[in-house]
Amino acid sequence: MAEQQTEPQAITCHWHPGVSTGLSCSQCRRPICTECLVQAPVGIRCRECGRAQPLPTFDVRPVFYVRAAVVAAVIAVIGVFLGTFLAMLIGGLAFVVMPLAVGYAAGEVISRVVNLKRSRGLMCIAGGTVVFSVIVSLFLLDFRLLGLWGMLATVGGVLIAIRQVRL
Repeated sequence: MAEQQTEPQAITCHWHPGVSTGLSCSQCRRPICTECLVQAPVGIRCRECGRAQPLPTFDVRPVFYVRAAVVAAVIAVIGVFLGTFLAMLIGGLAFVVMPLAVGYAAGEVISRVVNLKRSRGLMCIAGGTVVFSVIVSLFLLDFRLLGLWGMLATVGGVLIAIRQVRL
């Protein structure tokens, strides 16, 4: 008796018929390749069953940008008043203290107002708040007050602000 050996049927991807695979969707059982799979909490899913959605933390709607911009404007105005007041009291040292304080306040308050969301746009708004308040304060006073330490503090304030809303 001659035994017949049959080769196992090669399974190909549902979307890419030229690609053989051993994976299948855990919901619809269609064969899928590594390019088509979506990692889900319940297993490996295909594109259609997985329906990858952005995490709520990164789903920033326009209303959150409006909230952030309004809060940033208020913080910038407070920062300008803080900078001019401190400059009258302690001179150029104000531009070392003020950017750091405005950066911390901008990052914390904007993050809280937008419900701890994260995006590049929010990073720009938070960092722009610090830069805007320093520039307006310098226009009201004197640019010679800034100095090297003031510039470094401004960069530090921007970094502190964007740390709270970074990706």
